[in-house]
Amino acid sequence: MPGPEDLARSTGGQVDEMTLALIDAAYDSNQECQDIICASLVDLGKKKPELVLSLCYSYLKKHSKLAQGHRVVILQCVERIVKETLDDLDLGLAVDLIKQASNELTQSKEVVPEWQTAASGVLVALGTRFCNEVMDEMLQKFQPGVMPHFFVVQTIGNLAAANVYKMVPHLTAVLGTMLPMLGMAKQENMKWVFSTALSKFCEAVIDYIANIDKAPDPTVKKEIFSSEILAAYDILFNVWLQSKEEKLRLAIVEAIGHMTHLMARDKLAEHLPKMLQGILNLYKKHAHPLHITQGLCNVLDAACTEGNTILEPHLEGLLAALFPQIFTPPDFNNPLNVKNHNEVLRCFANLAKSFSGKLTGALLQKLESSNEKIRIGVLIIFKHLINAASKEMEDKKEVVVSGLKMMTSETNNKVKKVFAQVIIAMGHHGYMELEGGQQMIEFIVSQCALQDDAAGKRSPDPEHVSNQALRHMCENVLQLLTNTVEQMESVLWPFLLEMLIPEKYTDAMGVVCKCLATLATKKREEKAEDYDIDFETQANVPKPPVLIARLMVLAGRPQGGRGRGIHVLQLMQGISPNLHEHLVALWDTVIPKLISYIEERSQANDPEKENENWSQKTWEDLLLKLLSKTLEVIDLEEWTSELGETFSAQISLYNSMPDDKNILYKCLGITMRKSTKKDFVNKQLDMIFGTVKHTDQIEREGCAIAMGFAAASHLDAVLTKLESVTKNELMRKTSGILSFMKDKSEGDVEKIKATVMLCYGYVALFSPPTLIVSRMEATILRSLIPHFVNVKDTSVKTNLIRTVDLIGKALHPDHLGNQYNFSNRIEFINHLQSYMKAESMTTIANETRALAMNACATLVKLDPMLNDAEIFDLIKTSTDCVYGLPFEGIAGKKSGKQSSYEELLEAEVLMESTTEALHDLLIQILRKECTPANLTVIFKHLVPWLLSLQDHERQRALKTCQTMQIYLLENYNKEKHPQQFDSQNLFIARLVPRCTDPSIEVRMLSMDCIQLTLQIASCCEGFPADHKDSMIDAVPTLKERLRKGDPNIMYSVVNDLSKVIAKKLPQGQMLAFIELLQDGLVDPQSHSSSGACVVLNGVMKNRGGEVIKQVDYILGSLHEKLSQIQFAQTKMGTLRTIRTMAAHHLQAVLMSLLSYSLPFDENTVEIWKILSQDAQLTSAMLDEMIELLHKSLPYEEKKDGGRDEPVKFATPIPLAVTCAMTEIFKVEETEEEVNKKYHRLFADLMLRIGSANGVKPLTKQQQKEKDEKNKGKKKPPTPSSDKAVKPSSAAVAAFRAFLERTKSEDIIEVLNTEGCWEKFEDEDEFPEAINILCRAVVNSSVSSQYVSRIVACLNSSLSSLYDNQRIVVTSFFAELVQQKCMGDGSLVELVMNSLLGRLIDSSHIVRKLCIRGLGNVANVGTDQLCNLHEMTSQSKVQKYSTTVLSAMMAGMDDKEDPEDDITIEAMSGLSRILTEIDESHIRAILINVALRIRPCFEKEKTAVRSQAITLFGNLARFGDGPSKEPFLEQIHSNFISILLHLNDPEEDVIKACKYSLRLLGPLLGSEAINNKFQRHLLDDAKLHYGEFMNDLSKLIIQDFPEKVNFYIMGCVSFFKSMWPEVKSNAALFAGYLLGNLPKERQMGVSKEHVCAALIMLLKDQSSSVRSRTAEAISLLQDY
Repeated sequence: MPGPEDLARSTGGQVDEMTLALIDAAYDSNQECQDIICASLVDLGKKKPELVLSLCYSYLKKHSKLAQGHRVVILQCVERIVKETLDDLDLGLAVDLIKQASNELTQSKEVVPEWQTAASGVLVALGTRFCNEVMDEMLQKFQPGVMPHFFVVQTIGNLAAANVYKMVPHLTAVLGTMLPMLGMAKQENMKWVFSTALSKFCEAVIDYIANIDKAPDPTVKKEIFSSEILAAYDILFNVWLQSKEEKLRLAIVEAIGHMTHLMARDKLAEHLPKMLQGILNLYKKHAHPLHITQGLCNVLDAACTEGNTILEPHLEGLLAALFPQIFTPPDFNNPLNVKNHNEVLRCFANLAKSFSGKLTGALLQKLESSNEKIRIGVLIIFKHLINAASKEMEDKKEVVVSGLKMMTSETNNKVKKVFAQVIIAMGHHGYMELEGGQQMIEFIVSQCALQDDAAGKRSPDPEHVSNQALRHMCENVLQLLTNTVEQMESVLWPFLLEMLIPEKYTDAMGVVCKCLATLATKKREEKAEDYDIDFETQANVPKPPVLIARLMVLAGRPQGGRGRGIHVLQLMQGISPNLHEHLVALWDTVIPKLISYIEERSQANDPEKENENWSQKTWEDLLLKLLSKTLEVIDLEEWTSELGETFSAQISLYNSMPDDKNILYKCLGITMRKSTKKDFVNKQLDMIFGTVKHTDQIEREGCAIAMGFAAASHLDAVLTKLESVTKNELMRKTSGILSFMKDKSEGDVEKIKATVMLCYGYVALFSPPTLIVSRMEATILRSLIPHFVNVKDTSVKTNLIRTVDLIGKALHPDHLGNQYNFSNRIEFINHLQSYMKAESMTTIANETRALAMNACATLVKLDPMLNDAEIFDLIKTSTDCVYGLPFEGIAGKKSGKQSSYEELLEAEVLMESTTEALHDLLIQILRKECTPANLTVIFKHLVPWLLSLQDHERQRALKTCQTMQIYLLENYNKEKHPQQFDSQNLFIARLVPRCTDPSIEVRMLSMDCIQLTLQIASCCEGFPADHKDSMIDAVPTLKERLRKGDPNIMYSVVNDLSKVIAKKLPQGQMLAFIELLQDGLVDPQSHSSSGACVVLNGVMKNRGGEVIKQVDYILGSLHEKLSQIQFAQTKMGTLRTIRTMAAHHLQAVLMSLLSYSLPFDENTVEIWKILSQDAQLTSAMLDEMIELLHKSLPYEEKKDGGRDEPVKFATPIPLAVTCAMTEIFKVEETEEEVNKKYHRLFADLMLRIGSANGVKPLTKQQQKEKDEKNKGKKKPPTPSSDKAVKPSSAAVAAFRAFLERTKSEDIIEVLNTEGCWEKFEDEDEFPEAINILCRAVVNSSVSSQYVSRIVACLNSSLSSLYDNQRIVVTSFFAELVQQKCMGDGSLVELVMNSLLGRLIDSSHIVRKLCIRGLGNVANVGTDQLCNLHEMTSQSKVQKYSTTVLSAMMAGMDDKEDPEDDITIEAMSGLSRILTEIDESHIRAILINVALRIRPCFEKEKTAVRSQAITLFGNLARFGDGPSKEPFLEQIHSNFISILLHLNDPEEDVIKACKYSLRLLGPLLGSEAINNKFQRHLLDDAKLHYGEFMNDLSKLIIQDFPEKVNFYIMGCVSFFKSMWPEVKSNAALFAGYLLGNLPKERQMGVSKEHVCAALIMLLKDQSSSVRSRTAEAISLLQDY
């Protein structure tokens, strides 16, 4: 008998051992690695299924004590391989696997799920082809009378699901064996597995019969299985269902659901009662009912076929169980819960097949519940039945509609939302045409009229449905029914017209009109039969006048009702033929224009812009004109009266809508104007006054305008009405002993009075001009004047003011057609002024001011002109009541609370209208005498406000000034009013301080006003208004510069402005101007006083001062003064004095300033700036400072604490010089002098950066010593900051300022981009920053001309005592060589010799930089090397090259280089030099170099590896000459190393490998490999390493057959690399080489050694190595 090892179908090759190794390694501790090993095993199995499957089989058989997890992994691999190779599997191996899997399945009597599931998976996979064999094996373990293994049953069940056609024939036998076992099953898990298996058996039979046409045995019928299924059901239901195990009960219910489809109909009916009871009882025991519901649904589906009513006795119980599940809302975050909800709805749909009537009745009964969840649940069921059981519900439509009518009175939004969804379903399925459908529509309309929820706390209910959301939904529902459900047209038309009139639906008019317009337009265009409405027979439809009156009012506010206007107009046009035949032509013409008008002014995305574009008054004029034309085209008095009566009757609809009521009154006014019936007019006048709400201004205005419209045709009737109201309503009656009781409260009387007053105003305006003059004094004024005194009520006051304004407009000659002397005018003006004065100055709460000023402006227009005193009072009163108001028109609250947004918005609107009214009034005053003198009168009132401490008050005054000046300039007539502008000096002197005001708005306005002043003066001189004057025209440019708040810019602007003023101001006004301007020096705003000073200095620029001799004392004194002076012109004068003094005593001033504390305070900085503005001083100062830097120690080294290393501390003079230079460079005027000393400053500042690097700030002791030196002088300045100056930061700041001043923007840009400013201060990175700086200098358009002189300045510092200074120079020189010294051969030699001299420097950084510089000589080029001091002979080049190469080789051997930095530089330099020299120069050391760098390939430091590999690639340049053979050998020796590092963990190494391989490719002698390298190894391209190496291995095998074994062994040598990535790469490459090698050449490689090494590598510590090794082994199926 063969042993287990003989069971494998061995190949005799290495693949056997490797496969076994994979099987052995498959249970890896790392899950990801385990997955890859298994995938490799499966890949190998697909290629060698017999080998792998047999080895797995034998491995399992041999290792009986193998870890369970390991067995699972192997079985899972077997299953995957079987599924892929099933068709190629021979029967013998299949049987072996079946037996082994069967053994694994039952080896443990206990249930071990993971293991036995894997074994079961193998059996099921094999069973899809070898079903009989698997079943034979399973049936051996499924013997009658013996309880089978759990997984045997499960496997049979799963096989039934996987292979229906092969398994169904076995089921009779299986069921025959299984049924007796059911009674024996005691354990719950066995019961569960039997139940699930039975469920799958039933599903398989149902599936088999459903697809009987494809089945092998068409005679199979479900009756064959009925008895067995019934027997199984009996045990499952009657015995097992009582189990306490939840999982089991669910499995049983699922199985029973499928069993019912196979049970005989009579048996089903017999068992149904108990079955249902059992299933329903489970709901109480299970928290998650989905499986129960699914089983129940299947039972109901089986029971409710073909109208079968066997369920009837159980219907009530079923509903009792199902209803609660629907009445509990589903949790949409729980998918199972939602799924169960849908299954329950399916149950109802199944029940409807047999019990639609009873179900409907039960649902309607439930609908009467007060519980919202129940009502919502019922509606959800109805919606589902209407959609999913439409056939069964067809004959129940009337009952459903009738029953659901009760929902139209629902108040709960959540319920209403669901009901609306039901209505949509009903609309689509023909329910709405039935009686009661219109009530449903009315319900939807009522929801469209819902008001927004009250603002405040949100409902805590997460399912809360807001009024807004419900309304939006119902609007969509109504439109959906209108536009998409064709059969709904007959329901909606013309019924929806009935919805137009009721007040409660007013807010729904937008969507109702939209839907009606859609229907009407469609029917009108299609000439539909039902378009014409018979208003007599369709009595509920509103009559034409009713519709016209309603629609006219609704159209009056097109933006109201959520933008209803367009829809209302479209409806009006759509139904016009139904309203009156004479309307059609007019409305078809006018209404489209009105619609366009609305659309053009609607900006849906910008509500603010929409409001700006919209004029309600213009719209009302257009609409009232349409109404007027409508009355004219019909031209029937009776019709007009009927329409008027209708308007009147509809007043009550708008009691809570004042805007709409306002429109209605105006419409009624139009109809009264058209009517000739006195009785009608009087009745309507009474109606208007009887219904107007006197407390509402909007209604009041509508009433007053209506009275005005009526007065146009019925003046006396209207006046009579007003007099009657005045007598009856405004007189408070008192009588008898109850005299303290009043018929009307005082407040009511005042409100009525306000309405009457306003009515008189509009009556005056709209009455015929021929009649109004006679009625004015006799009736109107007599009635009005008594009411102007002692007015307390604001509404009365504002309406009296409006009335005065309207009367003024009515009496204007343009309106009357002739002159009228209004004798009461000044009396009215005085009243208006008193009203303005009485207003609060702390807030603007109403429009009294604006209205009063508008009324005054109207009265000012009338003749005669007011006298000077009257004008003075009027201007003062109006300006005082506006300018003094708070900034936003509303003062801060005492409680500290912020004003609400609405309050602020209202105040802003009122403030804007009040300011506009003030300007209109002043313009009217100016208009009466449009002269500069009259402008001056107004301006004098503004002057005090220009000096206000409040920005907004100054701004308001200037805005007024600007407005008045513009008006004068546009309207001044020189010929009519010949005048000189004598007050030009006054205007300019008062405006100049405002040009530097802190407020940008004030500055802008003041510049505008100055320009306007100059333009007015120009006009007064006789020049035309469009005269071009370059000085005046320059002012706008100055103004734009003032937009920035930078004081320097502002003073520069006003300095330029002073030139304009000096040029333009007449000689006679100059003295007065200077005198007035001096007031500006004490302006409350310091910036403004500064501006005044600058202009004053500009005008008097020829005055100067003297300098005193006691420099230190004076300097200290002036410095102290500078901190006290508040005004800029004084400060500037002081600074100029210091500058003058410095011109005589520069050194003393300089040394004194350098002794001041650091950092320099603001005033010291100003001194440096003023000194630097003089070119001669700047030059001398810089020379002195450079000398100080050279003489002074850059730092002092001291012991600090317990440190061994001394610490560097700053020295005072160099640090002060550095800070002073920074300030000097900031001064624009120094540019020329700085450029003259460019090379000296550049070199010294760069050295200063090095010297200051790592230096600590001045110590407290040093600062104290500095202060001691200042004793005896004026008090020295204190530091401007407590923070000590950091030397390195100061040096960098000085250098940056130097570059900025010399306009070296290109250098600054490079330094910014490279982050060099921070690097300059970093002790490790500043040499790199110097490199970058050198590159920038060479390429700079500014500094490149100074390079040789900079080098000369730096050269002496190579021998500096300070390391950092030497580092700066060598770093700069090294990079300079890289940049070819700008082509200067002599400079190259100078720099090279300097660098060679420092190769033995004590600083390893200096040595490294020297090596770098010498390496950079490669960039200079051979031609240039030959030109070094006429070195033209080959021997000199040879000698030079040898020197550099020797230096590089020495660098590679530097012993004091622990971090390999010098080695890296040497290799890098050598790489670059190799590109420039001849082969003869390197021949002697070529192989030596290659051997020296080879160990560097495997160095740990990334930079060493990358430079070594790069250098080896560069050696390729010399590999094609005399050294070809030995160098090619070096290539082959290093080839594998470079290829493996091509997937190095570091990106730099990868790039180096790509670079080298591209260079080495041409030398390999293989065109294919070279092409591959050139095409794929691009620096920035993403390399797919595995794919690349696989392809490359094929080319190597093809072109280098003799090297294959050498390369493979090379890979094996890297199996011990320190990098897991390299080991992984080596394993994979070895796999590719071996895997792609043809069989006939496999004997030529050491395959035994390699395969053994791979097997060993499978045990590597790194999971990635194990994974890649497994992948490699999967390629070696042929070994």
